[in-house]
Amino acid sequence: MIWQQTTWTDGAIAFLGDNGIMAFSAMEGRVRNLDIVVLSSIIALIQELLGKVPFVIRSYGNEAMRTLIPHIVFVISTIVIITTDSTIFLRIPRTMCHLISGLFVEQTTQIMLDHMVEEKFSAFRWVMLPQVALAAAMAAGVAVPNDSVDVFFMAYTTGLWVYLALKLKTHVNEICDVLGIWCFDIVSPRPKSKRD
Repeated sequence: MIWQQTTWTDGAIAFLGDNGIMAFSAMEGRVRNLDIVVLSSIIALIQELLGKVPFVIRSYGNEAMRTLIPHIVFVISTIVIITTDSTIFLRIPRTMCHLISGLFVEQTTQIMLDHMVEEKFSAFRWVMLPQVALAAAMAAGVAVPNDSVDVFFMAYTTGLWVYLALKLKTHVNEICDVLGIWCFDIVSPRPKSKRD
């Protein structure tokens, strides 16, 4: 499979070596093609952060950076869990990917909704509390058996996605009710509900 091979990096290293640049010769045969995608994504992320954060602070003040607090806590707690339990992605990869994506979706949809209705985004996210608590316990050295961690993350992920489904359904219904439209049909009129 092309992603598992090292042809791209080996070719680039050979090209650089032919032109007198030997600094990357130690990487020959060690960096897979799929690693290039990850490394370029990391470089792009760093470039975006260094370029955008000062612009946002200058334009909107430090208060605008408050919305990043949940994302930073999310990233740090995820890194702590992965570094203290290095086999977690080997044991329950789908569960961890679903959990990480669910937490990101919850934060992103809430910040978008708060921006649309001009409300203040709450930096405290209740749905992140279990992950942060487990990460703190693991960082403190509390010995938690792998089976317990796996069951905890499976229950947590299931609960998170049930909560997200109900939350998004409620938001979509409320927005459709206020606008007097149906979700996937904005042409047909919809009577507004009679709520007090």
